[in-house]
Amino acid sequence: MSLLDLVQQQIGPDGIQEISRQIGADPAATEAAVQSALPMMLGGMANTAQQSGGESALQSAISAIGGGGGIGGMLGSILGQHHATVQDGVQQASGLDAGKAGKLLMLLAPFIIRALAQHQASNSAPQDGGLSGNLQQAATEAAQTASSPAVGGILGKILGGLS
Repeated sequence: MSLLDLVQQQIGPDGIQEISRQIGADPAATEAAVQSALPMMLGGMANTAQQSGGESALQSAISAIGGGGGIGGMLGSILGQHHATVQDGVQQASGLDAGKAGKLLMLLAPFIIRALAQHQASNSAPQDGGLSGNLQQAATEAAQTASSPAVGGILGKILGGLS
């Protein structure tokens, strides 16, 4: 199962309903926002994993979730320099205001980290490109399924620095 499939399975319809309630948006708008946010978040995390200390920050978040902890204020560290770009991109692609887009990212981060932990546990052999490669592949896959053309452009900016 792909990383994107794991994330979507973890969120599910009940997760969309709960996120919708927590951010104060209707479920259809929330679903669209989630579909826009996932490729950007995965791309931001892929880029972060290639930066100095980035992969260890992501591994720490994975360990914290795996150990039953939360990620709390780690959103900035897992998205790195792309936190604002991702939040702005979610706003543009989904129409959510800044507050709702920011809250959406905070709510989605644990789902992504849990899926990463599950993906790593089920794939004992390292994949080509390691954590960064897995994230980049998942971001590209998610962008292909996203309905907003803005997602591809923003994801291109985020992933532009990856080789």
